[in-house]
Amino acid sequence: MRNILFLLIAAAGLGGCATQVMSEKECLAGDWYTAGLEDGAAGRLEAALNERAAQCTKFGAAVDAQAYASGRETALARLCSDEGGYAYGRDGAVYRGVCGPDKEPAFLGGYLSGRRIYALVADRDAAQSAHDEATGRTNYQHNAIDKARHVLDDVEATAEEIEDAKGALDYALRAHRRATHDAEDALYALGRADEALDQAIASSVQWRRSRAFADARQTLAEAHAFARGETAISHCTDEIGSFRPSCWVRAGAPLRDRDTGGLCVVGPGEARLTSRKDQAPGWIHDYAFYTGEEGSGRLARRPVAGFQVLFEDNEGVGYLGVSCQAVVQTH
Repeated sequence: MRNILFLLIAAAGLGGCATQVMSEKECLAGDWYTAGLEDGAAGRLEAALNERAAQCTKFGAAVDAQAYASGRETALARLCSDEGGYAYGRDGAVYRGVCGPDKEPAFLGGYLSGRRIYALVADRDAAQSAHDEATGRTNYQHNAIDKARHVLDDVEATAEEIEDAKGALDYALRAHRRATHDAEDALYALGRADEALDQAIASSVQWRRSRAFADARQTLAEAHAFARGETAISHCTDEIGSFRPSCWVRAGAPLRDRDTGGLCVVGPGEARLTSRKDQAPGWIHDYAFYTGEEGSGRLARRPVAGFQVLFEDNEGVGYLGVSCQAVVQTH
């Protein structure tokens, strides 16, 4: 279930905006302040305005970029807080670094907590679905057993009907045993998922004081600082549950070594964090690069290159640049 969720989020993240197409009526109404409110609340990138403008141009409608920006900033002021981050993460929304370095720490604190609960709720829902499905198969085979036995008890049943019923009964008995076993396993998994969710909710305050929380928040803050520091990077997102960042490299955009100017990678593609380590002067991210088609969600199965992202060790997030020297995982 978690892998499926990640694929859905990755597909949505490649587009970067996921703006709903505006209708002709909406374009001609020209309520760009509300459009900005919607995109800001959804955490969409500034490029969302370009998508809306392209659609409205087809209808001959003018764009009020100032009203749009005002609405977006109003929504981001609400979103970019601890409370806003929690609600955003709890809904399973994808964060793309729209809050900026000043408000991002507060947002990420709530976002990580909400995202953690969202992932566990998703696991719990998947366990419930698996249990319901196994129980349904058990009930179905139970009815099949009753039906076959009814035929066998029927004194008017023909020899052919009796023979068919014997085969059906044998199959249903075996299938019923398998389904019952699956239902028992699913019930156990559901109990574990319920327990994990309850424990996470009860320990939310304690978890936010943990090293795991601090590391996750710092790692995401560094990834988004990387995106803000490099024009080649469209945005970064993170995987549900693990909070592991991935960053989208724009189509045709080169990512170069900060010291030599050498070419590390060229977009389009996705760079996925493989490790984070402490090394002077600060933290280093290792990324593996997968080529892909922008907006499609389709990526190469194996990385074709890799690079390192360097950060200064200070109280904030000091982005230093990119190094092409990295161990590339090709298998």
